[in-house]
Amino acid sequence: MPTRVRLRLPDLDLPLALAAIGLVVFGLLVVYSATSVPGAHQGLWTRQLMWAGVAFGAAWIAASIPYRAYDSLAWPLYGISLLGLVLVLVIGTSTMGAKRWIHLGPLQFQPSELAKIATVLLLARRLDHPKLDLRKLRYWFPPLLLTLIPFVLVAREPDLGTALSFPVVLITLYFWAGMPAGNLLLGLSPVFNAALFMVTGSLGWFAGVLIVMLGVIRPKLTTLLVVLAINGAVSYALPHVWNHLADYQKRRIETFVNPGNDPYGAGYQIIQSRIAIGSGGVLGKGYLKGSQKALSFLPMRHTDFIYSVVGEELGFLGALTVVILYAVVVLRGFRLAMVARNGFASLMAAGLVAALFYHIMVNMLMTVGWAPVTGLPLPLLSYGGTALLVNGVQLGLLQNVALRRQEI
Repeated sequence: MPTRVRLRLPDLDLPLALAAIGLVVFGLLVVYSATSVPGAHQGLWTRQLMWAGVAFGAAWIAASIPYRAYDSLAWPLYGISLLGLVLVLVIGTSTMGAKRWIHLGPLQFQPSELAKIATVLLLARRLDHPKLDLRKLRYWFPPLLLTLIPFVLVAREPDLGTALSFPVVLITLYFWAGMPAGNLLLGLSPVFNAALFMVTGSLGWFAGVLIVMLGVIRPKLTTLLVVLAINGAVSYALPHVWNHLADYQKRRIETFVNPGNDPYGAGYQIIQSRIAIGSGGVLGKGYLKGSQKALSFLPMRHTDFIYSVVGEELGFLGALTVVILYAVVVLRGFRLAMVARNGFASLMAAGLVAALFYHIMVNMLMTVGWAPVTGLPLPLLSYGGTALLVNGVQLGLLQNVALRRQEI
């Protein structure tokens, strides 16, 4: 009787893998289109193709090493990432008033990208503790401090868009680790305080929101005093922080509120992006036929505003396809976080997906004028070697959880 040979594939999350591959292919096509205009970074798509191969190799390696090794390496990786963030402030290359890159021979490296992954690993290690009780204030502060250090260093570059990804990850992991929703909202109150001040220019709006929150949640006296003290300090500091923001950062916030105030300056990017997306209609103008791109009206079309090229050339259907692919990546990533039996693996997956989701949402909302222009690339689509490599590692770590989801 002949022996039947069965080929057993690894227990990868195939929907996640296929959606990610689809986005990379989509990105290569759009980068080619965005750089097809004579004199506009022609040939960058070949470098992006090379980086896609490197990212695939990085994802394979990240998936192959058991995640318990990342648990053990969390502190060293975090320390190395902080060293990189300090070095970029000292010896980094300055571009458009910001130091974000370190040159390594012919290559450029952005330490903030490594810092995101290292911070996720360390927070997952810290929050995966049997005695952790996030109902008590004293357990809030060690993870907060670990997040605050890279946040401050990245904000000093300055790169506020990337810096804000760190508190987003922390908030997600607080919730994933079991922090009650009421406590989480109180912990987020300084964020609401800052956001409302930046949008309205007044502290009065937040005072009303805080009174309602405290009336609904009714925290313990100790928690109440701490929340009031922190928000008092934030309220005092906000006007001073605003005065110390760089001029371009102030313009971005002001433009977000009303881009029409400076249509040929700070509001130009958002206005041209809206025109590009709106002119695409349902089916788009056709691949390689975008006029905003061809006439060079659309800035940063192969990086920050690549989604605008998608909207113009492939229309609503093309833009929706990209959104669906991203939804698959995010939902499958959170599903892995839910089914993983190991606490560290679950927290790691949740943190990695939160970082990806933040970049996706901010970039897409930025292109339609619903978020300030931050300079964040669109994961897997935008041109950029470091970003694509880091995205590959993030997806590889998610597949790592898929391969070992039954391990305790």
